[in-house]
Amino acid sequence: MAIDPTRILAVDTATESCSAACLVGGEIYQRRALDPQGHSRLLLGMIEEVLSESRVLRHELDAIVYDAGPGSFTGIRIGAGVAQGLAMGLRKPLLAVSSLMTLAEAMDGKATSKGRILAAIDARMEQVYWGCLEQDEESLGGWHWHEHPRVSDPAAVREFVTGCTGIGSGWDRYAAVFQSSEEEEIQWHRGEFPTAAAAVRIASRLLKQGVKGDWHEAAPAYVRNDVTG
Repeated sequence: MAIDPTRILAVDTATESCSAACLVGGEIYQRRALDPQGHSRLLLGMIEEVLSESRVLRHELDAIVYDAGPGSFTGIRIGAGVAQGLAMGLRKPLLAVSSLMTLAEAMDGKATSKGRILAAIDARMEQVYWGCLEQDEESLGGWHWHEHPRVSDPAAVREFVTGCTGIGSGWDRYAAVFQSSEEEEIQWHRGEFPTAAAAVRIASRLLKQGVKGDWHEAAPAYVRNDVTG
């Protein structure tokens, strides 16, 4: 079987988790830390470590990808700024992926990975960022949106959870609210955050689908624009 020569660097800083990953020859090398206040301090070092471990020089990269959110405004700006700076300096394509899609991607290989996935991230202020997806190789990135990313009160998510599997920090905090009754046993996975490893897999599919990103066209998906924290 031929080895895919694509080389992609991904960064993810949209939530409490900070990570960087490099895809080369079908292998993914990742560094990850759960440190809500450490993204700006950790990210550049993580990038250097995954590039060194994968033995990829910066100019050899085929694309840069970052998590565009929704998520922490500050975190998204850190990742976007680093990714855009690299893409501009190296003159490489820049791809933006959704934090909710990367959460869904983390379900790959799990017994419940087939069917709809409701990904939810704690947005603070008693709200959640959420969306509903299903694997579909014909859709961009390999995922079809049944419910596009949005922000809402946790109770508003309740009508969409039936038949879904849950994932994300929104479930960690509001699972009891999402499920309308004790009889409704919705399976969900605890302690999951978006990762650069998931983002780099999505980006690989996007490139194969012919997506070409330009560094000055990428924009964070804030969803909720009246919060600056």
